[in-house]
Amino acid sequence: MNCLDKYRGKLIRQLNRDLQVIRITAEEEAVHDFRVGMKRLTALYYFLNDVDPALKTRKLIKPYRSLAKSIGVIRDGHIVVHLIQELDEISLVDKKNLISALRVKTRNDYRLLKRSLQADTHTRVRVPTIRSMAISERAILREKPMILNVLLSQIMSTRPRMTADLWHKKRILLKRYHHKLDAFQFCPGHTLDESELKQIKILEQLLGDWHDRVIAAEILQVLNGVETEADHAITVMRKQDKLLLGSARIYLNKFKQWHQSN
Repeated sequence: MNCLDKYRGKLIRQLNRDLQVIRITAEEEAVHDFRVGMKRLTALYYFLNDVDPALKTRKLIKPYRSLAKSIGVIRDGHIVVHLIQELDEISLVDKKNLISALRVKTRNDYRLLKRSLQADTHTRVRVPTIRSMAISERAILREKPMILNVLLSQIMSTRPRMTADLWHKKRILLKRYHHKLDAFQFCPGHTLDESELKQIKILEQLLGDWHDRVIAAEILQVLNGVETEADHAITVMRKQDKLLLGSARIYLNKFKQWHQSN
């Protein structure tokens, strides 16, 4: 479908602009945008793979997903700095010490990333267009509702005891569902339901904020030279992440109810 290729082309151009910036500097906006862009591209090519498994599109984007994972380490450092800056429960001195240690870690991580980028043969994101893969519009339109419904059922299913790993997987599935909806934004006749989008965004925000604190705690636990300050910050963030998960449970139920009534 030409409309999906239009969306794909826009993603690829932005990803390559961001990648060129990241090769020079760990500029926060470029790092963030590249990570998000790869999640969108992943959702699109996973969708195409579900439409026609013979295309093996997941294999096509695997090298770029690995690249995004390496760049994600830098993004995680940026996120933890912002979280520490927002903590009112720790002193300014402790904040300063933690942020200083985090920035040293991020600089070291970026040096490793630059060496990796210099050795990487993938200097640009290059994946086949949808037209070149000869995937039929009829197949895309036929499979789209089924693929989205499978994702929805996975998102809305819960267990009596939801582990952190299960919540994290649910967060990934929710993002993929959202990105797959967005992929059709240039397609005639494909409109997004604003009520559904509003609920998705709230749930994404809650699960994203929760996951940021989980990652922050993992990073702070191994940060050298600031163990006492890190322990205090981790204690505060663990209280926050419990509240965030509680709110996520409530909004997930609201999301279920909305779908059941529509």
